[in-house]
Amino acid sequence: MDGFPEALDATPDPTLVVDGDGVVRAGTPSVEGVFGLEPAELSGRSVSAVFEDPTEVDRDDAAATAALDADPGDGDAEPAGEATGDGEADAGDTVAALVDAVRAGESRSLADGFELVVRRGDGVLIPVRVSVGAFGLDADSYAVVTAIDVSNERTRQLALRRRTETLESLHEATRELLKTTDREAAAEAAVSYVDDVLGHPIAAIWFHDERRDALEPAVWTETAEAVVGDHPTFDAAGQSITWEVFESGEPTYVADVADDPDRYTEDATIRSELVVPLGRYGVLNVGATVPDAFSESDLAIARIWAATVTMVLVRIERERQLRRREAEVARERDRLEEFASLVSHDLRSPLNVATGNLEMVADRLAEESIEVAELSAVKRSLDRMDALIEDLLALARQGAGIDEAEPVPLADLAAECWETVDTEDATLAVETDAVVAADRSRLRQALENLFGNAVEHGGRDVAVAVGTLDDGDGFYVEDDGPGVGPDDRESVFEAGVTTDPDGTGFGLKIVAEVAEAHGWTVELAESEAGGARFEFRGVEFAPPDEPAE
Repeated sequence: MDGFPEALDATPDPTLVVDGDGVVRAGTPSVEGVFGLEPAELSGRSVSAVFEDPTEVDRDDAAATAALDADPGDGDAEPAGEATGDGEADAGDTVAALVDAVRAGESRSLADGFELVVRRGDGVLIPVRVSVGAFGLDADSYAVVTAIDVSNERTRQLALRRRTETLESLHEATRELLKTTDREAAAEAAVSYVDDVLGHPIAAIWFHDERRDALEPAVWTETAEAVVGDHPTFDAAGQSITWEVFESGEPTYVADVADDPDRYTEDATIRSELVVPLGRYGVLNVGATVPDAFSESDLAIARIWAATVTMVLVRIERERQLRRREAEVARERDRLEEFASLVSHDLRSPLNVATGNLEMVADRLAEESIEVAELSAVKRSLDRMDALIEDLLALARQGAGIDEAEPVPLADLAAECWETVDTEDATLAVETDAVVAADRSRLRQALENLFGNAVEHGGRDVAVAVGTLDDGDGFYVEDDGPGVGPDDRESVFEAGVTTDPDGTGFGLKIVAEVAEAHGWTVELAESEAGGARFEFRGVEFAPPDEPAE
């Protein structure tokens, strides 16, 4: 830097002194770090020979151009050498523009300088941001040309862009994978993603066979088949990295399989391997034929992808179990319908006989002008038995659900049910005029069972009450009988449970099923009188201004 201002020697950034003709006259010691040449080797060269345009470099050598693949700057500036809005190359980012600025004595800061390329002495291309500072010395014009290496910045941007693209592809692949309904199809899609998107052509999935307690190869890529051949089965009896990962549930990266004591074979063609578990379903293996072929980023993506595949496998299994359960329910319903048909047939015969004989007795008594009030109760009971048989058939054909609800005045239905139950000297008090949305026939079954249960356990003079809950969430049926102890209240709704030695144990089970069919809940509590109190919650009431007709 002899002959130039001493301050230039202290400049930490790579700096060249260029004369008015665009020829390098000197350089600071720091230029060697960027240009790969000493200042003396650059002296005498034209600026146009020192810098190159990014758009004109030979990109056939990937090693030389790796740092040029990312956009320059902070993401807000136009990429070097790319087209601007008017479709023309940016003239400010060319070597010719730099030469023109030097010759014109123009100064340009780094912010509005030039995005160019330096070809180092070893041939590697380094992206640089160039500033120009004009100055005069002994009536001659010079320029201080500073070149800042931005390759690290570009590399970070390239890595960020690649991570973003990978995550976007992962998101899209996840969406597609969620559409699969078959386990093998999901596995095929999983290894295809590893091959096509992540760029690792050797990948395979092993599924766990619970009966054999072994990992069986399920799907693999074409390259995996070409490299590995027949994929082995792994189990606890043998030695393998894959089984160890499956048992531990911890992802593993083996940089060199040949150095791992748990390797499956001594002469494995796979030299490095990513093994990630798929929960209790199996493992995903990603391999390479060279050591240390994977990065921490590869392992992170593999773990995310394995978690996604596992989630899909869980969903597929649950859907398969649901379909199996639905098929079982359908078969049970068919058997129930067949049973109900047989039972209804066997019940209708004696019922028809009883109804016919009742009609004959009533006719004879009418001819003799004899009135027997009890005959009306017998007829109501026979009619109710006929309705119950119809309900039994409908329930068997339709299952436990309710097709359509209707407005049902609770007081009217309770009165009807009370007439069909042998209530002895018991009393009923209806303390509500509420109208509920319900299946009238099914709700009648519940009330009749509750009334009969109250009389059976509370005695012939038990007092029964029906009303709405204070919080407006439903209604209750209670009595002043002996009640049920706290420890037994939950079990009374189970089939076969009864405190009556002669009972079937199905009465309160039917009550629970009726509540469930309506989407209600029913709980057994204690009434103020110490008896049983059945509370139905989640009940929908008709609006007060829209009473049922």
